[in-house]
Amino acid sequence: MLDAGAVADRLLALAPRAAGYTVALSGGRDSVALLHALAAARRLPAPLTALHIDHGLHPEAARWAEHCHRLCADLGVPLAYRRVAVHDTAGEGLEGAARSARYRAFSEHLAPGCCLVLAHHAEDQAETLLLRALRGGGLHGLSAMPPVRPLGRGRLARPLLAVSRASLTAYAQAHALAWVEDPANRDQRHDRVYLRRRVLPALTHRWPGAASEMAAGAAALQADRALLAEYLDADLAASRAGDGRPAVAYLRGLSERRRHAVVRRWLEVSGCRPPPRRQLEAGVQALLEAGTDRNPELTWADGCIRRYRGHLHLLPSAAPEPEGPPGRWVWYGGQALALPTGTLMADWSPGPGVAPGLAASGLAVCFRAGLETAAARRRAQRLFQGIGVPPWLRGARPLLCHGERPVAVAGYGAARRVQASPGLRVRWAPSQSSSS
Repeated sequence: MLDAGAVADRLLALAPRAAGYTVALSGGRDSVALLHALAAARRLPAPLTALHIDHGLHPEAARWAEHCHRLCADLGVPLAYRRVAVHDTAGEGLEGAARSARYRAFSEHLAPGCCLVLAHHAEDQAETLLLRALRGGGLHGLSAMPPVRPLGRGRLARPLLAVSRASLTAYAQAHALAWVEDPANRDQRHDRVYLRRRVLPALTHRWPGAASEMAAGAAALQADRALLAEYLDADLAASRAGDGRPAVAYLRGLSERRRHAVVRRWLEVSGCRPPPRRQLEAGVQALLEAGTDRNPELTWADGCIRRYRGHLHLLPSAAPEPEGPPGRWVWYGGQALALPTGTLMADWSPGPGVAPGLAASGLAVCFRAGLETAAARRRAQRLFQGIGVPPWLRGARPLLCHGERPVAVAGYGAARRVQASPGLRVRWAPSQSSSS
């Protein structure tokens, strides 16, 4: 039978130095068994917490959340609860849209350096491999679910991919654990449920170790994919500018297959799930080949890529930073300045920055909406262009003004006439509600 210590050891092999471990707790058997095992082992070097996502799609959702609260209270594990809105705006179907909403919530919840722990097991891996094979997946798709990958500001780990469903059931029963059953897991209209209830049992009847063998096959493909990633990382490093954004000119010099693979790798190392293969290929072609007078973009459920000044920019899938409101504030370059959509800060930079004496005399701070004259708006436009502020951020980033003349943009830089070395590097931290 599955051993709690072995589960903790598997997790530590994947994420040994995480700042914290958060189990995605649905209330079902698999996540309940995973949380119980990690809590019982007491081997983790950082705090253990749980996160329950309520999709708002089932009338029993409140009961499931209450079950998770009781379990966590019994185990002494802090539980966070998040309600998400599920909208099928990308044509994924309800199941796909719920998954996208869930993973966005995971990413937003995860603190820097922390690890989200999922309870996917060997049969889940086999189902994923079969689904992706039926959808024409290549090496990336047939690798199925990786045991560990970046996610948001931390990482995601799946320590149970080599563990069978039967082992998890035996563990849960041996420890008298209670769990909830989602009726959707019996609805064979869902592809994954059909595979689970009809196809995998038939395969297992003919080949008793089918699920384990498919999971092992996915692991072998992941090893091949990791080798390919080493080569792609070299291309990605060569393509990136100082700010880490891939250069369009470099990507154009690669073969089509190679450029697609490099962009996919860029998304992966950025913690963003890439779009489906055909959408990625068509989107990359538009981003690289569209004329300079065009503004191409590739948008999917998990992100958006735009092109600006010869580089690709990765944006979150959620709404962009909102435009700042009208109004003016005064900043003297010392303490942080709280604004309606974020916080303005500064630190010393050995390179060019705002001259400290100029800041000490007081600078006006406003957003584009707060510029009162046509002349000020024209000057702001020239400043945006001069220091390379992307168009989609120009209304959201604070402007620092000397009198009525905009001289710097938080997070981007300052006009040369107000620079000094060393100087003040002006930073911008959007509030969570405005950046999520």
